[in-house]
Amino acid sequence: MLALFLIRTADNRSMIMNNGGDPYLPDLQKYGNWKYVVKAFDYRATINNSFSNATIKSKRRIVLIGDSFAQDFYNMIIEGRHLLKYEICVFYVSARCQIYIGPEDRLNLIEARHRHTCTNAYDIKYALPLVRQANIIILAGFWQEWSARRLPSTLKLLNLTKQQQVFVIGAKNFGKVNPALYMNKSMEYRLKQYQNSPAEALKINQLLEETIDKSIFVNIQKMVCTGRNVTCSLFTRDGKLISHDGLHLTKFGALHIGNIIFKNKPLNRL
Repeated sequence: MLALFLIRTADNRSMIMNNGGDPYLPDLQKYGNWKYVVKAFDYRATINNSFSNATIKSKRRIVLIGDSFAQDFYNMIIEGRHLLKYEICVFYVSARCQIYIGPEDRLNLIEARHRHTCTNAYDIKYALPLVRQANIIILAGFWQEWSARRLPSTLKLLNLTKQQQVFVIGAKNFGKVNPALYMNKSMEYRLKQYQNSPAEALKINQLLEETIDKSIFVNIQKMVCTGRNVTCSLFTRDGKLISHDGLHLTKFGALHIGNIIFKNKPLNRL
């Protein structure tokens, strides 16, 4: 939908830029799309995605595991220049397959239409060599109820040492976002745009809060959706769109949300 919107409005680019120099459309074209979300994470995954010998003694190794929300989290790190003292490796687990370790056959827990995709692939067990070498393990995902309920078991079966730390990044959802609605709108108008999060997203985060230690859980939704009646702002204070689809972050959204979560518990310990 966004791609179609950009194609239809590309001819109006010069008019928009001349209208007060509004960079809204160029920003979306560069940083408000799926290509931006995956680019940095995928690049890291393809270039020697292993820890160097230089960080063995420093104990500053992080492995980030998860789906497109892990890609968002990696963008938060990059845009805000966080965790600069750490070496970071990444491992992708599709949201269709979920992060899970346990006695049950995960294929029986995954939707039938996605089982073929997840067979012998997108499994956290393939990330265990990186987990063993890392000092900090970060799990980020679009959690489903079945994987969220089993997360305590998954964490236990990672068999982490007392010296290792783990953090779980909760899901985020700003509701449906249609970027076309904010074309040619004033800064004042954009800053007034707030939305409720879907009930399912709030339910999953509540479940995570109840089932895992709060000292390791990063509830992004609660940290950033602080508007009236717990609504979520769609724009940063300088009028930049936070999410182009309600789930994933633009470059400006990654910077904005990253600055919030890294200043608050528990990530402020890093």
